[in-house]
Amino acid sequence: MGNLSNREQYGCERFREALDALPAGGAEREVEEWRAALPEEAGLHMDACRECQVALEEFAETRRALAEFITPEPGPWFAKRVMALIGSREREEEARDGVWIYVRRLAPRMVVLSMLLLILGGGWAFQDRNREATSPNGKGGDMVFDSSVVPTWYDDGFSTLIEVRP
Repeated sequence: MGNLSNREQYGCERFREALDALPAGGAEREVEEWRAALPEEAGLHMDACRECQVALEEFAETRRALAEFITPEPGPWFAKRVMALIGSREREEEARDGVWIYVRRLAPRMVVLSMLLLILGGGWAFQDRNREATSPNGKGGDMVFDSSVVPTWYDDGFSTLIEVRP
C-alpha cells in the first residue's frame, strides 16, 4: 500500500514539473488545450488523479487572469533614468554621511596598525625583561617593584629610636 502512495506522489510531482515546463502566454487556451500540450505520461496521470485535474484547471484560470494585466513596455531611456536616480541617491548619502565614510574606511587600517604596535611593543618588552633577568649586572626581577637602589628612609626611623634610648 505504501508503494502505491509513493507512486502517486511521484506522478503528481512529475505532473507539477510538466506544468512548470509549459510555455508562457496562452491566455486564450482552455483546459483541454493545456492538457494536449502536456507530455503523454503527465496526461495519463492527470486522467487518474483528481488533484492534478484541479491543478490544471487552476493553472488555466491563473493564466487567463494574468493575461488581463497589461505590463507597459519601459521607455527607451528607462535604464538611464534609473541609473541616474541611483547615482543621485548615492551622492546624497555620501554628502549626508560626510566624514564618517572616511572614518569607516580608515578604521580597519587603524585596527591593523594598533595590533602591529601591540605585537611589536609586547615582543620588545618581553625580550628586554628576559635580557635583564639573564644579565650578570642586573639582579633580575621586575623593574617597577624590585629596584636596584635600596631606599634609605626606612633606616632613619630605627636609628633615631636607638639613639634616644641608650
